[in-house]
Amino acid sequence: MTELLANPFFATLAVLIGGVALVVGGELLVRGATKIAFGLHVSPLVVGLTVVAFCTSAPEMAVSFSAVLNEDPSVIDVALGNVVGSNICNILLILGVCALIRPLATSDVVVKRDFPVVVGQSLVTFIVAFLCVDASGERYLPRWFGFALLLAFVVYEFITVRAERGGKNKADGAKDGEASDSEPSVVPTAGTRVNWGVAIFQTLFGLALLVGGAKAFVEGSVSIARTLGVSELIIGLTLVALGTSLPELTVSVIATCRNHVDVALGNVVGSNAFNLMLVLGGSIAILPTGLPVRPQSAYVDLPVMLVAAIAALLFCHTGRKISRLEGAILLIAEFAYAGYLVM
Repeated sequence: MTELLANPFFATLAVLIGGVALVVGGELLVRGATKIAFGLHVSPLVVGLTVVAFCTSAPEMAVSFSAVLNEDPSVIDVALGNVVGSNICNILLILGVCALIRPLATSDVVVKRDFPVVVGQSLVTFIVAFLCVDASGERYLPRWFGFALLLAFVVYEFITVRAERGGKNKADGAKDGEASDSEPSVVPTAGTRVNWGVAIFQTLFGLALLVGGAKAFVEGSVSIARTLGVSELIIGLTLVALGTSLPELTVSVIATCRNHVDVALGNVVGSNAFNLMLVLGGSIAILPTGLPVRPQSAYVDLPVMLVAAIAALLFCHTGRKISRLEGAILLIAEFAYAGYLVM
């Protein structure tokens, strides 16, 4: 397989096929897992905050875990680049595009709880990456930090579900629940009868597509990077990150066009939280020596991710919405960042 992918044509084909498989697999996984959740009598709001957010982050998880489990050490860079690049893409590109389509009215739940969590995790990751230096002088994210992120993920999910079930932020919860119920591409209606055979098939087949697509996407991307003399980190920050962000982009754009802006904003923020705590945390925890942090990530990518999250949070507080002008600013920043990477 490695020799075949050395051919630029087959490497490009692998990236394209892998990208399609990731998108289709993510969509099937969302539909199947959501149906199963409804069959188990889980509320639509809890499904949106947990199952949907988890499933739209599944491509990032598949790509990052595949990268760290690969025998080639150079591919490990894709794991960090994928998460950081995806989070940057989610905020700058997806929120920018959605805000241009329709100003994004903000929710108190997202602004006061979920977005600050994303900003906080971004800040902590940036600090740890700078403070932890190995004997050779290279920065890295230690394994204990990976387990800490995973623990933070469990606590975050527990607090989120408990708060919603306990009636906190009731008005926002009702609004989010109504939006989710009316969005067929995200969650089915409350009265939907669950066909367990179809739901289980969609979930398992979606997972299979994600695993296979991730392998093809990572190996094809690395082959292209080596052929062009570009580092795997840059490929992870651009091509891989964009490909794994397509599920979030599709769901958010459709939700925005249907005037379900809470779904669009919540999907992006929730996905970023999952990427940082679950995907990055799991990737770090898998590696006994921790995850290496290249100078490009330490000095450019992690700061950009942090600044993007802070800027978006500030935009949410201005007029209680992300306006079209602010969306244009986010989109211009994405183009500027992508242009810097390929220079």
